[in-house]
Amino acid sequence: MLNFTDDQLFNCCTAYAEPKWDDFTALELGACRTEFQENGDGFTIGCLQRDEAEFFTVYARDREGLAEAITDIPKFFGGCLVLAELARRSQLPAAITC
Repeated sequence: MLNFTDDQLFNCCTAYAEPKWDDFTALELGACRTEFQENGDGFTIGCLQRDEAEFFTVYARDREGLAEAITDIPKFFGGCLVLAELARRSQLPAAITC
């Protein structure tokens, strides 16, 4: 079994704290990249194809279908490993959407 640190599994969560999984219904791995506005402010674009991605994010879906970012991972294979570990911990179904 691989060992992950909290900063690898929960780097989008406050204080790298594991979320309350009861608030969510599923996990998904998505492809993302950062875009910049004219003023230099950055924002993330998701729902990309793998070959368009700069990084990958594991999201948790709440009961209303809204996504909450749990962690960002630089490579697709690493994202798959993290997704599997979070699915094991949370007991939530997981999908790869990119």
